[in-house]
Parts: sequence; C-alpha cells; structure tokens
Amino acid sequence: MAQYELNLRDYLRIFRKRKFIVIITTILCTIFGFYYSSRQIPVYEAYTTVKIEERKTVAGLLTELVTYSPGSTMESQAKIIKGFPILKTVAQKLNMINEQTPEEKVHQIVKDLEEKLTTETVGNTNILKITAVSVDPAEAMVLANIVAKVYVEENLFEKNKQARTVREFIENQLNALSQRMIDSEEKLKVFADKIKNIKVAEPIQQKLIDLEFELASLMQKYTEKHPKVIQLKDQISNLQNQIKGLSGDDLEYARLKREAEVDRKLYAMLKEKLEQARISEAEKIADVSIVDPAVMPRAPINGEGGISIIMGFFLGLVIGVILAFILEMSDTSIGTVEDVEAATKLPMLGVIPSVRGALFQEDESFLKRIKYMFLPRIITPEQENYIRLLVHHRPTSPFAEAFRNIRTNMRISSTNKVFLLTSSNPKEGKTAIICNLGLIISQENMKTLIVSSDLRRPQISQAFGIEREPGLTEVLQGSATLKDSLRNITDIMLGSIDLSDTLSPSGMRNIWILPSGSYPPNAAELLASKELPLVVEKLREEFDCILFDSPPVLPVTDPAIIAPLVDSVIICYEIGKTSKNALLRTKSQLEAVDANIIGLVLNHTKPETEPLEPYPYYRYRNRYYYREEAPKEGS
Repeated sequence: MAQYELNLRDYLRIFRKRKFIVIITTILCTIFGFYYSSRQIPVYEAYTTVKIEERKTVAGLLTELVTYSPGSTMESQAKIIKGFPILKTVAQKLNMINEQTPEEKVHQIVKDLEEKLTTETVGNTNILKITAVSVDPAEAMVLANIVAKVYVEENLFEKNKQARTVREFIENQLNALSQRMIDSEEKLKVFADKIKNIKVAEPIQQKLIDLEFELASLMQKYTEKHPKVIQLKDQISNLQNQIKGLSGDDLEYARLKREAEVDRKLYAMLKEKLEQARISEAEKIADVSIVDPAVMPRAPINGEGGISIIMGFFLGLVIGVILAFILEMSDTSIGTVEDVEAATKLPMLGVIPSVRGALFQEDESFLKRIKYMFLPRIITPEQENYIRLLVHHRPTSPFAEAFRNIRTNMRISSTNKVFLLTSSNPKEGKTAIICNLGLIISQENMKTLIVSSDLRRPQISQAFGIEREPGLTEVLQGSATLKDSLRNITDIMLGSIDLSDTLSPSGMRNIWILPSGSYPPNAAELLASKELPLVVEKLREEFDCILFDSPPVLPVTDPAIIAPLVDSVIICYEIGKTSKNALLRTKSQLEAVDANIIGLVLNHTKPETEPLEPYPYYRYRNRYYYREEAPKEGS
C-alpha cells in the first residue's frame, strides 16, 4: 500500500476491494457452524449442591493456633468428591461394578465417571456444586444425586470412625471379661462346696478385694511405674503379708472370692462405658448436607444450534477481515487514484470505470451473477471486441464520457497531435483504450489515425475487423506504400464486424487505421530504422491526431524507440494489477529517452480504488444517460 496511516475511508475502501474474501470466509465458517451443530451429540447437565459445616471443639481451635495446615478446606473436599473411594462406591450403587469386577475395569469405570463430573465452590460460600453431564438427562440427574449422597455418607462414616473404634474395643473387652468372670465364679462355687466353715478375716479380705479392684481400674489408665499404681501395690502386699498365717485353704478361698469380686466390678464398669460409647457414637452429626438435589435437565447444554451458526458467522467475518488486511498489506500495487498521482507526480488524464461486469450482466440470470461474484469472468473474443469499440456502441454511456474527459485533457493541437499509448505490463487494457479514444477523437470531426505499432501482439486490426496486411511492417520494409496500407470507414464496413446499424455522421468516417502488417522477426530493429521517423512526419502532415499503440515498456524496448518520435506519451495503468515499482520503472525508462509523459489513464477502476466518493458526477451521469436511453429501448 502507498500509505501506512489508515483512516476511515481507507478501511472502507479495503473492505469494498476485498469484499469477496470476507464474504467467502464468512459463508464457509457459517456453513461449518451449521454442520458442526447438526453433527453434535446433545449433552445434558444436572447439578446438586452440598453444604459443608466445620464443627470444631475448643481443643481443635487451640491446635489450629499452634499448627499450620496448608490448602483450602473447600478445595480439598472438591477433590475428595472426585476421588477413587467415593466414585468406586458410586459405581457399585449404580451396579456398574461388583466384587468380581477386575481391577483394571474398575479403574476405567471410575475414570469415566470422573470425566463426567465437575466440582466447584459457589462464590465465597461453604457450598460445593457437583455437576454431572451425560447424553441421557436421567443419567445425569441420577449420577449427580448419588455422588452427593455417597459423599454425605462417607463424610459421616469418617467422622464416626474414632467413636466406633472405642465402642468395638470395649465390646471385645467385655466379651473376654464375661467369660473370665464365669470361670472364676464356677471355681469359687466348687471350692466352697469342698471346704466347709472357712473363717477368714473378713475386714482384711474385704479391704484386699477393694484394693485389687482399684488396682485393676488404675491399670486401665496408667502403667506399672505410675506412683499411684506403685503405692496401691505396696498396700496390697502388706495385706497379703497379714493373712499369711491363715491356712492354705483359707487363702485359696479368699483369693478366688477376691478375683470373682474384681471381675464383677470390672464387668459393671465396662458395661457402663460401652453404653457411654454408644451414646457418643449416636450423637455424631454429619458435617455435610445436601442443599439442592439435582433435577431432570430440560434441554441440552449444547443444543442451541443457532449459537454455533452465529459464532461461525462472526468468526468467519473476523477471519475474513484479517485476511483482507493481510492481502492488502501484501499487495504491492497502488491502492487509490490519489496514491497513483502522489507516487508518480504525473497528472491524471482520465479514469475509466470497469466495464466488463456492468456490460455483460444485463442478459445474465441471477445465478450467473452470483457465480461471477466469486469466480473470474471469462470474456469471449466477441465481447472483447465489443469493449474495444464501446464508445461506438454506447456513445451516451458513462464509459464514453470518461474517454471524452481524456480527449479534453490531452489538449490536442497542431503542435501536440502525435501520441504514444503504452503500459508497464501486458493485459492492462491499452488496446481497448486506444481504440475507444480514437473513436471519441474522430467524433470531433478530427481526422484520426490509429497506428498499430505493437508488432509483437497486434490486436487493432482484429478490433475493427480489417485485414492485418499490408501494414506498418511492410511500410517500414518498403514492400508497401503508406497509402496502400491505410484503412478507413470503407474497409471497416467491408470487414468482419457489422457496424452499419450504428454508423453516425461524424464518427467512423473520420477514423483511419494503419495495421501492424506481418510479424517481423526483428521488431525492435525494424522500429529503430530510419524509415519510422519519415513515416511519422508524413502522417503528421495528413492527420489531425495520431495515436500509436505499442507493447508494454518493461518487457520490450519498442516503446522507448517510438517515444522520442511522438509529441506526448500516455501511460495506461490498472490499479490493483501492476505494482508501484513497475509503474515507477516505466516512468523512469521513458524519461531516460526524453519522452514527454503528459499523464496517466487509469483503467478498470472500481469503487474500492477510490477513497469513498471522489467522482459522484459519474454516478449521476450513469443514472442520467440510462434514463435518456430508456425511450430508445422501449421504441
């Protein structure tokens, strides 16, 4: 691009110039969005919420003050919900696995469940949201509710684990003590029946029983090295020494009676503690509760096909705009009319609108017009010849008016009558410009000659439907005279193109053609011969305006040979096709041979090559002339 600081008009110009890229990209992305939405499997989502309460004792609070526990409780619980133990239990409740399921399959099923679940904290609260997704709405609802239920049960189970352990320990001790107590009572009964009238010092015996029971109680709390335990053992030892004098049977009976009494008291104490442990276990309250159970989802979360289509549309629009700017930035041609003038420092003789699309859409169907919006239009040779004689077929069209502006800006006079029309590269419309320009000049009652000096790819004779030989080649070679080589209205009417129905009194009769002749093997050397300046002088004396057609400047040297022999040189340029550097090299090569470049003619200009509305008069005239031709079409 010629400038890098873009304004609003530049953006609009780029959008109009690259509109097909934007349109195609938008349509393709929209179609992809429609295809994606039609192929997408509907997915349903159900969620439930659970509340987590942290109940702490005073000891627990004091422990937190002196210890450091990294991490967030809510984040930890969110991970626990999706952990293997809970999901395995969920799979069992859903009858997905059992005790005989292989371990590998269990892990795979748990992994599949984990992928269907997400957990997150609701804001800054102590509420966790458990979300389940599935292709079946009922499955999503059931999965979310069962996960929440299992999580609540597992949380309560872990919380009651300590109390349950204490209860189980006391129950085991009671079972062992009960059997021992039965055995001691049986022994005591058997010994009492065997020995009659046993007299034992009752106070000492009772005191010893009490001490032994107290020792058994202390041993539940302390070790043997505890001061109370040592003191109690000393007292028992003293009492035992006091009853040594008793008979052996008395001692055995007292011992059995003492053990039986101790076992009864221990059993009673453990029984009381068992009831306390059961009460403590039953008092445990769950820290987790379900707030909102999951309900059946009504619509899939990805079922909005319109959203995918809209997103595809906007995505295509954005990509299309980006591609348009990339193409514009990589385009080395000059973007606007003002940029051409600023770059070349040459005046603008005229701007010719693009005629191909406007001319051949009149008889086309709507589908064909849509087709040519995206595909290049193929111009037939008949249509190409029609364009080259456009001002003759449509003398009141805006295209003919564009050539009249060029004719005015050429300032044709007795000292400025020989012109050379050339371009930088081929296919810039130079032949169509010179043919239409010659017809426009001849309509001013000026005897006009078009010289087909492009000896490499001549097309002037084809445009007017006349014979190519003899022509300029034969004149320069001396095999034909200039008079025999010139063609006029008579030759055109007898040619291959039927123009009799549109002849005007002051049009074709003033136009003359000097065709190229046969193809020479050395075109540049033939043009550089001494004969060409003599031919130019003869033609200058006979005609009011002479237009030389020539090959492009950059591929061949022919224009540089002819340029010093003419009065003025006009460069034809098509915006968006030829690069800026090529145009500047063309100018510099012509200036190197002292050519008098009077200006530029821009061909095939479109609205996107103009800043916004630089030539509104063309649009006005377009409406005006077509209204003028309307009665003619209806007659």
